[in-house]
Parts: sequence; C-alpha cells; structure tokens
Amino acid sequence: MKKRGEKIVSATLLTAFLLISVLSTIPAGSAQQPAWLPVPREQAVIIETDVDPLFDKANPFIPGGTQWGSGWHQNVAEWDWYINYITGEYILWRISGWEYRDNFRTFILKIRDGVKWNDGVQYTADDIVFSVNLQKQYFTSSFISLNVESARVIDKLTVEIRLKEPNPRFHHVFRMWGPNGEWVRPKHVWEGKDPLTFTNWPPVETGPYKLWKVFPDLKMYVWERVEDYWGKTVHGKFPGPKYVVWRRAPPADVDLADFLRGDVDSPIPFLFTVDMIRTAKASGIPMVEAPFPDPVPFGIQFNMARYPLSLREVRWAIAYLTNKEKVARLYPLALEGKPAYYMHADWGALKKYEYADLYEKYKIEYNPAKAEELLKGLGFTKGPDGVWVTPNGTRLSFTITTWGPPSVENLIANVLADELNRFGIEAAVLTPSTATREEMRRTGNFWIDVEVSHLPHGMWISGDIYEGALRHHSKIRGGECGKQFCNPRLDEIVDTLKTRDPEDPANEPLYREIVEMFLRELPYLPVVEKVFHPVFGTKYWVGWPTTDNMYIIPYNWWPQLIFILFELKPAPPAPPPPGQQTVTQIITTEVRTTVVGGETIVQTIARTIEQTVTREVPVEIVPGWVLPAVVAGIVVGIAGIAAGLLVRRRTK
Repeated sequence: MKKRGEKIVSATLLTAFLLISVLSTIPAGSAQQPAWLPVPREQAVIIETDVDPLFDKANPFIPGGTQWGSGWHQNVAEWDWYINYITGEYILWRISGWEYRDNFRTFILKIRDGVKWNDGVQYTADDIVFSVNLQKQYFTSSFISLNVESARVIDKLTVEIRLKEPNPRFHHVFRMWGPNGEWVRPKHVWEGKDPLTFTNWPPVETGPYKLWKVFPDLKMYVWERVEDYWGKTVHGKFPGPKYVVWRRAPPADVDLADFLRGDVDSPIPFLFTVDMIRTAKASGIPMVEAPFPDPVPFGIQFNMARYPLSLREVRWAIAYLTNKEKVARLYPLALEGKPAYYMHADWGALKKYEYADLYEKYKIEYNPAKAEELLKGLGFTKGPDGVWVTPNGTRLSFTITTWGPPSVENLIANVLADELNRFGIEAAVLTPSTATREEMRRTGNFWIDVEVSHLPHGMWISGDIYEGALRHHSKIRGGECGKQFCNPRLDEIVDTLKTRDPEDPANEPLYREIVEMFLRELPYLPVVEKVFHPVFGTKYWVGWPTTDNMYIIPYNWWPQLIFILFELKPAPPAPPPPGQQTVTQIITTEVRTTVVGGETIVQTIARTIEQTVTREVPVEIVPGWVLPAVVAGIVVGIAGIAAGLLVRRRTK
C-alpha cells in the first residue's frame, strides 16, 4: 500500500509538472481563433446585431423578407446615392448625377459606367425601368406608383422618368432610405418572378460582399468580399476585411468577455451598456470610441388642445423648468449625455438651419424665475397649498406619459415631474401599456408626452427642413390638428416650397420662418440628444470612426457601414519585446603616475566596457493570477492525497 501511495503522489507530481509547463509556455501574443468562427480571425471583422436574422430570403417587398440584422442591409445591398450626415456632402455612388426638365415634371438619371451586380452583370438603365414597372404593376400604393407616370431608357446609362406632377425632390427616391425603400432590382434576376414570393436567395446586389454561409444555430451570417467589386475601379474603394461576420449578440457577460478577448470588433450599442464600456476601457484593451447623436432628440410633446397647455406662455414656463443639463448628467446610453439645443440633431448636414440669432432670441434654458414671471403675467397665482392656479381657480396639474424605466424617456419624465412639483405645478408620471398609450395619443387624452421630437422626422433623412414641416401640414395632420401643431401660415410655406428647387436661394427666408415658428410656439421641446456610444476593438482592425475622426455615421446597423469597411485596415502587429541593447558604461577609474624628463605626470584614466543588457517583456495570454492559483490548487491536492494516505495507514 505504501508503494501504491508513493506511485499516486509521484504521478500527481508529474501531472502537476506537465500542467505548469504547459501554462508557462503559452505563446505570448498569439492570436486566438474562436472555436465558433469558421473563417480566419485575422481576415474577418465581427459585428453584432440585436435582432434574430432570417436565413432564407432577401426580398424587400414582402413582410419579414429583409435581412435587417444580417449584413444584407449594411454591406451587401447598396443605394444610388447617400448623404454624409456628418458633413452634408452628397455621395453619388452608383449614379453620376441627375437633372430636371419641364418644370420638374421630367427627371433624368445618369448611371455610372462600370457598376456591376455581384454576379458580374452590369447595372444599367434597363434595371431602373424594369423596377419602375414592377412597382406600378404590383405595388400600386407605393411612392413610385403614386408619383411616376412612365419611365423609359434613353441609353444604357440614362433613364427618363416622367412624373405625374412637378416634384423637385424626386431624386431622393434613389437615396439611402428613400421614400420607396430598396426598390431597384436587377432585371436579369427578378424578371419573370413573382415579387410577392420570390426569395432572392442568395441575394444579388451591387455591394462589396456576397453570401458565404449562414449558421442558423449560431444566429450568424458570414459574407465574403467580392474580389472584383466594381467600386475598386470606379471609386478606388475596396473593403479591408475579406469576411464580414454578423452574429446575434450573446448575453451581456459573454459579450463583454468576447470583446475583451478580441472575439468581436463592433458590439451593438443598444446592448453593450455603459458599464460594459467602462469595464472595457479600464481593462486597457485596444479600442476606440465613437459616441454620436441619433437623428431625433428625446423631447416633450405638449397637447396643445388642452387648456392651459394651449397657452404658449405655459409651454414656455415648462420649458424653463426643464433641467436639460441634469438629464444629460444622468443619461444612461452613453458615458456622457448632451443637452439638445436645437429642434433637430446636432449634425453637420443640418447646421444650415441653426440660425444663431433665432436661437438667441428664443433661448431655451433652465430658469425657474422666468417661468414664474410668465405665469404671473397670465394672472396665475399660487394657492395656499403652494400649487399654482389659473385665474378661474383651476389647479395646474398634469400627467406625463412615457415608457417605463430604464428608458431615457422615463428619466426625462421623472426629472421634469420633480422640477414641476418643486415649483408648485402638480405632476405625475404615467407609464401605460403601448396600446393604451397609442390610444391616448390618438384621442388626445394626454397632457404631456415624452418621446423623440417630431420636427426632425423626415427632415433629417433628406437634410431638407421642408420634409419636417410637411408632416405638420393640416392636410397631413387632419383631425390631429389641435393636439398636434398645425398653422395656416405653415401650410402656405409648405405649399410654396413643394414645387421649388430645394437649393433655390429664395427659400432661405421661408426656412428661417419655419424654425422661428417652432421656437416661438414650442409645440415640442427637445431635451437631450439621443446619443449612442459605439465602441470598436482595434486588436485586428483599425480605421474605425472616432470622436476625433468622425468621417461617417458610426452606427453599425446603418447602410453607410460600407464606407467604414472601406477604411478598415489590418491592425499593425504589436511591437516585439526589446532585443539586446548595447549600453556603454564607465566601470572603473585608474590613477597612473609617470615620470617623464624629470617631471611627474599624473593621469586619471576612465576604463569603459560595452555591456549587453537583455530585457524580457512578459505578455500575458491568461491573467497573471491563473498560474499561481493552479499551482496552489495542485499543492493543496497533493497535500490532501498525502494526508489521506497517512490517515488510511493509521487506520489500518
């Protein structure tokens, strides 16, 4: 038994020695291939989505037919032109331009020569004419069907589209997220197919990637670069990664661990929380950040049909009681919030509507003293309980409807309610169900509603304030006028702009009038920018948008992602540990006395030596505590085995 025990101890010691040897010889800095990744890690950029993608169709014309969270929308499909919302620049991509004739009744589109679908067939005027006719035949209520009379091919790269009425903004139908969606389809693929059932699988598009393989069990797509992508020769643009991998984001703890390891490059901001960002930054991993505001700020909508919110002065009083800075400090979706100072997002593409004199004239600030002055000017007074009342004795008491926590809307509602109650206006926050809230909005059974601001809708996507104002035309609002903002003068402005070239200098006074109208009447109060906080790992790829180099919208779910992929380059290798360094040092000094010609000469000689110094730089693949912990565990295990054998011998 003694020999057997000794053998067990010896075997355990040998195992411990081998395990320690393996742990101590893990190659420093070696790239780790995730077990779930079917392509080489260094050739793939890994992006996450917050939706469960589809795996068998890419048809934009049928419900559930599009691959929003798969990469099809972002790096496979393309649009004819884009707006760089950072700068306002038009990016003419598949087209070289357009022109209008016959007082905006005829639209001429010019296609770039050399654009190809990912099966190698050229993109031509035939594709556009075919797509127009497809819309008119199958989708009679679409924007194309309602606005286009006919389309014909002038030549291979030129299309003429005859409109039913003048429309100087028709070119936007070819823009990213235009009013008809992704409607231009390759004739050679879709001709003879039923668009209500055709799967378009694998998808034939003009983008720089094509389908490689899907992994439904992993909720993952892998797209492969089109090596003869047309943009390489036409625009000089070609993506760095050979593969784009889209996967459904895993649970937060797994997602964070994957990002820290470098197993994901671009998490989805909706799910990669502020706490996760802080942890990643504290870890010291290579990464960059690109916080940026969404197009529509969070804000307050007033029900203008209900007294006293029908009074402009009351709406302004509430604006003076809205502490935007406090909301920004508590903002939960980014490391830093940003108060909303404009009626639209603070984007370069919309700066032309930031009229400094108007925003100074109608300065929206947190100022309870001004709120009190406005209410007193209306004859409102404070009752004996400290609550403000109208001249007829009605107490100022409002409910604020919003979504439940932890939404930003809920934060705004509670901060506002606290300020109103402190000031002497009764306020309570309501969080009804979605269906109930929509019914309250529809019927006007609400006081104050917190959501994203309304004016930017339509306006941001085209960069044209006309589109935002159009939403408030009385013909559009209909029965909602009253609780929603409508104004006869606004109707006149919209009707005038409808048939004018958006670039006509004569529009400028009308644009200013729209902005001043919304500031003066204040139907909506922007409170805080809807900032998202994308982060990107730079272990494998560099060239991402950053705060200092925001060259395009940094959201990975936007179709403009292709312009990010064009900028990505392999990350430079980590610098190797310093090699041998030669350092010259003074080692000793020697005093030598010599007699020359009867004179004594004293010399001090510095002796030097060239010494080679080698410095080792440890690079940890596993955390530093792992090896000591394993060794300690092994030692404890050996001690336990020995103790067990000793007890067993004594028992016998």
